[in-house]
Order: sequence, then C-alpha cells, then structure tokens
Amino acid sequence: MLFFASSILFAAAVTALPSRIISRQEPVELGGFKIAAANKIIPVVVGGPQDTFVPNTVAAAVGDIIQFQFSNGNHTVTQSAADSPCQPLQATVATAIHSGHIPFQDGQTTVGTFNMPVTSADTMFLYCATGPHCQEGQVMVVNPTDNQQIVDYAKGAQSTTSSVDGTAVSGGTVASIPLADAAFVPAPAQDQAAAPPAAEAPADPAASAASSSVATDAAATSAATAAGGTITTTVAAGATITLPLAADVSVPGTTTVVVTVPAPTAAAAETPAA
Repeated sequence: MLFFASSILFAAAVTALPSRIISRQEPVELGGFKIAAANKIIPVVVGGPQDTFVPNTVAAAVGDIIQFQFSNGNHTVTQSAADSPCQPLQATVATAIHSGHIPFQDGQTTVGTFNMPVTSADTMFLYCATGPHCQEGQVMVVNPTDNQQIVDYAKGAQSTTSSVDGTAVSGGTVASIPLADAAFVPAPAQDQAAAPPAAEAPADPAASAASSSVATDAAATSAATAAGGTITTTVAAGATITLPLAADVSVPGTTTVVVTVPAPTAAAAETPAA
C-alpha cells in the first residue's frame, strides 16, 4: 500500500513538469542589423555645440552596435590607423569604417545615425573628416587598451595640417531616429536676424578741410572772375576745383572749368618767397 501511494505521487510530480524548456531571446533589428537582446546599443553623439564625440572612448563587445547620432553641424565617422590620425584607413583597407557626411540643421525632427556593428574586440581609431574638426580634437577610440591611447591619438591629430575624407560608406548603415529618442538636445537655433549696419567710417579731416576750402574759395572768387580779375586760392595737392569762366572766354555750352591742382615740384618747393 505504501509502495502504491509513493508511485502515484511520483507519477503526479513527473506529469507536472513541462514537456520541454523554452528559452528564447528575440533579436532586435536596428538599421538593417539584427542583434541579440544580450548585446548593447551604445549611443555616441557626433558634433553639437562643439565638434566632439561624446563619449570619446567606448568599451564594446563583439555583437554590440555603436549608434552614432549626428548633432549640429556636418560630420563623419571615419576610421584611421593609430599612427595616421585624420587619414582614412580606406586608402589601404577598403572595408574600413566611413559613414559619409551626415548633417543636422536647425528645425530637424529626425536625427541621422550611423549604426556600426562591432565585429572585433580590437582597438579602433575614429575621426571626423569635415574641415579642421580632426585637428580640433574630434576623435575617439573604441576599445582602448588604456586611458593614454585617446590622449596620444588626439595629440597626433592636432599635429596634422589637414584631414582626408573617406571614399565610400562602409562598416555600418546610415539611418535615422526621431529627435525625441536622441541622446542629445540640439544647440539653440542661430538668430537669423540681419546684423546691424556697420558704422560709417569717420571722414578724413584733411579731405574735409580741402573740400571746404575749395568750396569757400570758389564762391568767394566767382565775382572777381566775372569781372576779369585774378583768382588766388589755396587747395591741397591733387584736389579738384571747379571755376567759372571769365566773361571774355567763349566756349559754347560751357560756363565752368575743372582744374586738378598738381603736386608741387622740387624746384617750386626750393624757390624762396619774394
């Protein structure tokens, strides 16, 4: 009887066990790549109020995806060799990382992304190939071996004089996400109002004095000219004066003559006053 009861309990316990154990991890699709739920999506902000990568060092496992999110400006994610910052590794390795130029403008409601799957635990050196951004410190290191690597890479970038762009998008997928899902807040929109007009340059005192002298002398001597008298006036060398013609000079349709005062000659300057 005891044996019979034990057999029933054992049978009941076995019946209550599941027929099979199901353990599933649904993959997550991101920018054309499917990653296991155990892997990470690591956001990195590219650009913004300053031309930087934030963060500029990342520890990533094989299978992770680094999602570069492009903030204000126009930037790239381009791979280089450790000892050749600001120069594309694509020059020698066609499959090296390059995102192409991805801009972000004021008023956008989406954010351009470059989704880069991590396929190796090796250290990777990246820079922005836009203008002088690399020389200004827009560089980063994936899986650095120590904290000094980013320092040395940035210093090497600052010693270069120009950046070279990649050739073709490689090593990831260009996509976009809603701005609300981004890991950054865009920089404030720039004020498009026109700048105030520039102040007028101050008048040249010498030129003003010369003009005033010419106008005064011409007006004062008009009557003398009409009477056939002699005009005496003082103006700066190179100035132009307009004088009325004498009454006995007949030039049809002309009542004035324009004279440009020549600079004094050396001989005239040396002649003593009478």
